[in-house]
Amino acid sequence: MAMDMKDMVKALAGMPEAQRKTMMGERLKMFAQMADSDRKGAMSMMIDAVAGLDESGKRKLIKTRTELLAGLPETDRKTLMMTHMELMKDRPPQMMMGEMELIKSIIPELPARQRGVMEEAMKMMPMPAMAGMGESTGAGMTNQPRRKSKSWWQFWK
Repeated sequence: MAMDMKDMVKALAGMPEAQRKTMMGERLKMFAQMADSDRKGAMSMMIDAVAGLDESGKRKLIKTRTELLAGLPETDRKTLMMTHMELMKDRPPQMMMGEMELIKSIIPELPARQRGVMEEAMKMMPMPAMAGMGESTGAGMTNQPRRKSKSWWQFWK
């Protein structure tokens, strides 16, 4: 019987770091080479599965993903990050903000080279996931409009 995505993600979170890095690294390289629609489908399932983990599991997987992204060629890193951000804009704003806060706490823990790569990569990313932050959340609440003058990168400082 094949493992579903939730089971696979839970298993990844429970693996020793070296094994998790190997398996996630292979998966990220595979995602980067997929056609756009296939990549979006696969990454969407993974995003939803990771969201179902406890905080410790999320942190392990997001930290590993961040470390691995820093080691990929720039074109692959940009493809994966742009797809991820595009998919996050279809998720609840609190999910996206929670992940951003987690990444914000992880980046300072990275070795200097990886930290530098990821800080630069984040600065270069548009923030489509934030685009809907001034719209209704669907729960009868409306978020405050986003400030136009400030770069979204200020979030990371």
